Amino acid sequence: MEVDTIHHLLLVAFCRSNHAMTSRTRTFGLMPGQPKILEYVADHEGCLQRDIAQACAMDRATVTGTLGRMEEAGLITRKPKANDKRALEVWLTDKGWVAAEHVALCGHEVDEVACAGMTEKERSELSHLLARLIDNFEKAEGKHAHE
Repeated sequence: MEVDTIHHLLLVAFCRSNHAMTSRTRTFGLMPGQPKILEYVADHEGCLQRDIAQACAMDRATVTGTLGRMEEAGLITRKPKANDKRALEVWLTDKGWVAAEHVALCGHEVDEVACAGMTEKERSELSHLLARLIDNFEKAEGKHAHE
């Protein structure tokens, strides 16, 4: 079996990228899972927990637990949605905004490491291809969920 299959390369790339982000964001006191949630909430303040789970490719129970730890750390606050008291909106605190800015800087550093030696055109093409891969997986998972 050839080890340079796409799924193997994706797994290795994910592991390396995840390690690079985790090692950088841990110095700021963030735990695994928290950086991607901070990034998402910074761009979608007032979002619901289910939106975070879907966008961050996390199961709802993991998101709920992670948000609880983030709330205890003072990074986020959860408020009942105005027209649905069972749904909780997620908002960043001032401390959360500082952490989100740190995550964004770390993400930029990791992107620079990952894309070293690539042209802007290659970076753009890679981004486009990865987005297509994600879309393909989402379509396939949706198909299997209904079978």
